[in-house]
Amino acid sequence: MEAFEVNEVFNMRAFIAVDLSEGIKEKMKEIQRELRFLSGNAKFVDVSQAHITLKFLGEISEELAAEIQRELASLDAEQFEITFRGVGFFPEMHLEKLQRARLRVIWLGVDDESAHKLRELQSEIDERMTKFGFFREKDFKPHATIARLKRALTSSELGTLKRKIDMLRNVKGDMLVHTVKLKKSTLTPQGPIYEDLFVCRLVERRGEKK
Repeated sequence: MEAFEVNEVFNMRAFIAVDLSEGIKEKMKEIQRELRFLSGNAKFVDVSQAHITLKFLGEISEELAAEIQRELASLDAEQFEITFRGVGFFPEMHLEKLQRARLRVIWLGVDDESAHKLRELQSEIDERMTKFGFFREKDFKPHATIARLKRALTSSELGTLKRKIDMLRNVKGDMLVHTVKLKKSTLTPQGPIYEDLFVCRLVERRGEKK
C-alpha cells in the first residue's frame, strides 16, 4: 500500500474516512436540491467535504496521530467498487413509522454488497485502533450524511419528506474506494472544516494497471 503525508499533524479532532468521488458528490447535490423544502430546519452538508466515516477518533495528540498514520500505512486492503443507493435517516425505522419528533440525520446509503465490503475495511481499521485504546464500533452503518435536522419536523415537512425519500429510493451511483484518509476536523460557526493529514492508497486489484 502506498502512503504519503499531506501535512504536519497537531493536536486535533480527527477521524478516518473514505471521501466521495466527484460523481457521487454530484448525486448528493441533486438530492439536496430535492430536500430544499427543509432549508429552514436542515443543516446541509458541504458536498465538497462529503465522506463515509470509518472511525471517529475524537481529540488526539500529535504523537498518537503519528502512530495512527504508521498503522494505516500498513493496511493491505485492496481497492473495491461500491454502489450508493437510496436515501435513509437516523434513527432508522420503517418509513411509514417515521415520527416527526425523532428524525435527526438524513443520509445517502449503499447497497448490501457495498455495505459488506465497507464493513470489512472498517472492521480491520477498528481492530488496529484498539491497540491505541479505542473501543470497537458496535453497529457500523456505512453512509454519507446529507443533512442534519435542527428541530422536529412539522406535519407538512414530514409528509413531504416521506414522499421525497420514497421517490429517491432508487437513486444510484458507483465509485471506486481507492484511498483511506486520516482527517482533521476544525469546528467553526459556519460548520466543520476538514483537512487531509494522511492518505493511504489501497492496493490496486490484481490484473489492473496504474
